[in-house]
Amino acid sequence: MEGGYILIMVDYPDLSSLSSDSGIAGFMALPNASYPYFWAWILGGIWTIMVLTMYFKEVEKVGKAKILSSMAVASLAILLLSTIGTVLTIVSVEIMVTILVLSLLIIAIWFFSTK
Repeated sequence: MEGGYILIMVDYPDLSSLSSDSGIAGFMALPNASYPYFWAWILGGIWTIMVLTMYFKEVEKVGKAKILSSMAVASLAILLLSTIGTVLTIVSVEIMVTILVLSLLIIAIWFFSTK
């Protein structure tokens, strides 16, 4: 350790680590090997786009809108997508549990705050 530097070598998986029988699920799970929260960020982005799209469409149509109802509907959609991702082993179980808890919390707040 002459210059004060420590060299750490990390072997990230690439396309050569896929087997011929892994299919599309193996290909889509590849980013999780390098960065475990890859699909969580993608699902969060999809959720944000859905919420804002529904909210501003409602504002344009009616003149007023409730952001909580848009969040609840988008949470249902993301919950469905993350369930499919978990079955295909694209989304990890810990991310699925986090999405489940946050989605149920938003849906419960929306359900109990409406008349």
